[in-house]
Parts: sequence; C-alpha cells; structure tokens
Amino acid sequence: MSTNTVSGHCEPAFAKLRETFEAQFSSRGEIGAAVAVAIDGELVVDLWGGMRDRERALPWERES
Repeated sequence: MSTNTVSGHCEPAFAKLRETFEAQFSSRGEIGAAVAVAIDGELVVDLWGGMRDRERALPWERES
C-alpha cells in the first residue's frame, strides 16, 4: 500500500471530507490516519490510509 492510499466507506454526502482526508497524504505528507463519523448511531464515514509506523513498513488497516 502506498502512503496515499485511502480505504473504507464514505457516504456521498461526505465526499468533501474524503477529498480533504486524501489530501492529507497526497499534499501534506501525513504518514497514516483514520477518521470515523457516526450520525444517530449510523457510521457514515469510516476511512483509513497510509502507514502506521515511521519506517512505513506497516499499512494502516481498518482495525489499526
């Protein structure tokens, strides 16, 4: 996995959030991160990407 690969689910209404999250890797040098948003108990955004270690050997996974 490259450091700018983002995986997960994002409802279409939150497309701008996904774009901004992806930009953290492609434009701002983020190593790895995750974001989740629930509304009224429904998970509408669950995204993760990049790597989970500074050596960039371990990809960020859903359960990281």
